Amino acid sequence: MTLVPFVRPRGGDEIRVRLDADERGLLTDLVGQLVSLLENGDEGDPALARLLPAAYRDDAEAAAEFRRFTADDLTRRKIENGRAVLAALGEPGTTLDRAAQQSWLRTLNDLRLTLGERLGVTGEGVPVSDDRQLQAMGHVFDWLGYLQEALLRSLPKG
Repeated sequence: MTLVPFVRPRGGDEIRVRLDADERGLLTDLVGQLVSLLENGDEGDPALARLLPAAYRDDAEAAAEFRRFTADDLTRRKIENGRAVLAALGEPGTTLDRAAQQSWLRTLNDLRLTLGERLGVTGEGVPVSDDRQLQAMGHVFDWLGYLQEALLRSLPKG
């Protein structure tokens, strides 16, 4: 694991991505799955519902009406963010301008929401499991949180 995945030169606005090949490969796979879920996902998928939550939990009719006006645009923006991350991952040592930094933050957040839903993460954290696959997913969930925090700490002030 790269100890310092994002570096911002002193006084600069751009951030350099310093992920190794394995990390870029894993993130590329995860973001590709996220984009696929957003483009082709089943509306009944709880992970998709987590990414596109109901605006009104107690009023199904109002929630459906709100979704009718907002879901396509929100989905499109999430896909665009994911594609921006995929493009950056294809170039080792790429730099992120302010817009790309926001795309990365949003996509990392969406990945954590999706994976968190799949793992059953609650306020108590990642559930303990003897299943090796779930344990590995839990480690990936934690790593995504680490990346998100590292990127946040690297953002230019102001």
